[in-house]
Amino acid sequence: MIAAAAAVMMFALVMISMIPTAAAADEFNAYADIRAESYVAGVGKTVEYTIFASDDTEYPIMFTAKLTDVNGKTVSRVTPSTGPVADEGTVITITAPNDPGMYTLVVDFTFTNSSDQTLAVTKSAPLRVVVPVTLSATLVNNSGNIANMSVWFVVDGKTVAESEQTIEIAEYSSKTVTYEWVVENLPNGRHTMALGGEVGPIREHVTGLDEPREFFVGQTSYALTEALLVILFIILLIVLIVVVRKPVKNVGKPKGRR
Repeated sequence: MIAAAAAVMMFALVMISMIPTAAAADEFNAYADIRAESYVAGVGKTVEYTIFASDDTEYPIMFTAKLTDVNGKTVSRVTPSTGPVADEGTVITITAPNDPGMYTLVVDFTFTNSSDQTLAVTKSAPLRVVVPVTLSATLVNNSGNIANMSVWFVVDGKTVAESEQTIEIAEYSSKTVTYEWVVENLPNGRHTMALGGEVGPIREHVTGLDEPREFFVGQTSYALTEALLVILFIILLIVLIVVVRKPVKNVGKPKGRR
């Protein structure tokens, strides 16, 4: 009986000692997070994520981060990939893979409490890697030197705000403006773009602003397809004419002339 009572008391003590641990784990889990301004990156480009974690202990919270593909395989580079989480959050930089697709940033948070118990929480965040769309336009300056001119791209009638940049154009020269547009879910097919610029007298001396240009997503151009269809139509038309105008041959003489 004494042994049984001792065993029951020991089990009770163990259960009581586990209650703070479970509470701390729940609280820690609520304060672990991953945030980013954008969850889309161009192939080979870098993107920043910020990780946050906090609890009521004085012990440092450690993290380990990795980027995985749809199969769970670790890919690309994460810097830093491990270390303590700063009070204001820790910024980590991801170098996007060269293959477009969906990826996942996985961060394991761990901390040790005053009872030397290690608690762990895992958080994740998506990353879509895409091939950037190259927007390009050429401006011609027909007067003196132009400095500090603001320009931006407009695609399908909508301004691409992040494409705004300040340029300079030497007198009586041209300037090609480009922007690598990282965009998610842009439909395949034909699109239009134009280069917009600030309003003012300077526009009178610059050509190339607000001139729509076509670009294609999913294929270079429809011109080749259209040309092939025209050629095919011409060939069919020629064959039809030859068949209709071809005379019928007299394959034999009437029986009366034999």
